[in-house]
Amino acid sequence: MAHDALFADAARPKRVTILGLRMLDYTLGHELVLWQRRNPLVTLEPLAFFSLELGEQAAALARVAMLCCEKTPRWLRLWEHRAARMDIPGEVMAFCDYRASGSLDLPLSAMPKTPGVPYHYFGAPELARLINYVSEKHGALIAAHFGGSPFNFPFGLARILYTTAMECEGSLWVKNQQDEELERRAEAYNRLNPHSGFAVGDDAVRELARKWNREHPEAQVPVPGEN
Repeated sequence: MAHDALFADAARPKRVTILGLRMLDYTLGHELVLWQRRNPLVTLEPLAFFSLELGEQAAALARVAMLCCEKTPRWLRLWEHRAARMDIPGEVMAFCDYRASGSLDLPLSAMPKTPGVPYHYFGAPELARLINYVSEKHGALIAAHFGGSPFNFPFGLARILYTTAMECEGSLWVKNQQDEELERRAEAYNRLNPHSGFAVGDDAVRELARKWNREHPEAQVPVPGEN
């Protein structure tokens, strides 16, 4: 399944170079520090970031590269001079790809609602949950491979391990092949029937269609994801 490849990519991310510097695997600590420093590369959406002056973009990117690089450049002034002459928008996109590939997670499926009990989404910061989880459950892995600190734990790997543990406990559902096939069929139906009024992935609309079919056996309508 595609999930196996996703897990492998999270465990062993591809090596990346930004502003001429080789990056470390993207970790929980990197994400935490970038938020603590309010770096606009993580606090702003891409369109908002690209609306900044080019000099501000370059400065934010340089701080990111210095934080995440394997080795600080020996001749800092020379590196700064060379970095300023690079394609900054292209290097920014390289960082966005680096962060995204280092923050992978498994796709989730909507869980059924219990009558009278509204679903409550997690409210605590994700990083806090992940740090607690890897510290409690993966101490041996941290000691053997990540310098004894949960902050060195790869972000994407922590996400996938945590999501897997939550599914095993029944707290959430990870999409399986059947879920993905139903979504593809629903999307195909909507493309062929653009005015049907059925929304892809909308449980409430699907339930209305089922209710109509129960009450009107002579005039059945398609149920998205089931036809």
